[in-house]
Amino acid sequence: MDREAVEKSLEYVFTDETWLRQALTHPSVDQKRITNLNYERLEYLGDAVLELVVSRELFTRYPKADEGVLTKMRSAIVSRANLAKLCEELGWGECMDMSPQLEKSGGRKALSILANTFESVIGAVMMDSNYNAARKVSLKLLSASLENAQNLISINHKGELLEKLQAINGMGPKYAVELVDDSKPAGPFRARVMWNDKELGCGEGQSKHKAEMAAAAKALELKLFEA
Repeated sequence: MDREAVEKSLEYVFTDETWLRQALTHPSVDQKRITNLNYERLEYLGDAVLELVVSRELFTRYPKADEGVLTKMRSAIVSRANLAKLCEELGWGECMDMSPQLEKSGGRKALSILANTFESVIGAVMMDSNYNAARKVSLKLLSASLENAQNLISINHKGELLEKLQAINGMGPKYAVELVDDSKPAGPFRARVMWNDKELGCGEGQSKHKAEMAAAAKALELKLFEA
C-alpha cells in the first residue's frame, strides 16, 4: 500500500501510521478476526464524523434551506455512491490491502468497499489527532460536493441506480448519449442506460447530463434489473 500517496491527498501526515494501515485493510485479509485490525470500526467512526461535519457546514452555507432540503443535500453528499466516487478518484482503492480472491473479483472497484474506505480514513484521522483535524480533512475532500450540494439532490438518480446495480453483481451501468436531432448539435440529447447487455431505460434532456439523469430515473421506475 502506498500510504504516502494517501497522506499527500489528505494533506495530513499520521503520527501513528497504524491508524492509516487499519483504515486501508479490508476484513478479507483476516477472515478469522485474529487481530481485528481492519477498517470496520474506523468506518463506523468516520461515518459519524462525516454526518456531523456535513450537517454543520450545510447549516451554515444554506441559511434559507429548510430541514428537508438540508437532509436531502447531506444524504447526497455522504451517500455511498458519492463517497465511493471520491475514493476512486483519490486512488485509495488501489492502496487497499485485501485478499487475492476479493481483488480478483473486482473488490478495488466495489462501491461499498470504496465508500467504507473513505469513511474509515476519516475515522483514522480522528483517532490519530482530533475532531478538528478530521473536520478540516473532510471539508477539503468534500469541497466540490458541498459547493454542488443543491445539484447533487437532482443527480441522485444516477447514484441510486449505480448503488442498486453494483449491489446485484458489482457492475455499474453504462450510458450511451446521442443527439435527438443531428441538425441541432447543442441538444436536446437522448440517453440510454445499459447494464448486463440490457437496456434499462431511456431519457431525454437539454444537456448530456440531464439526459443521463432522465434515463437513470426511468430505469429506477421500470426496475428491469430486478427481472
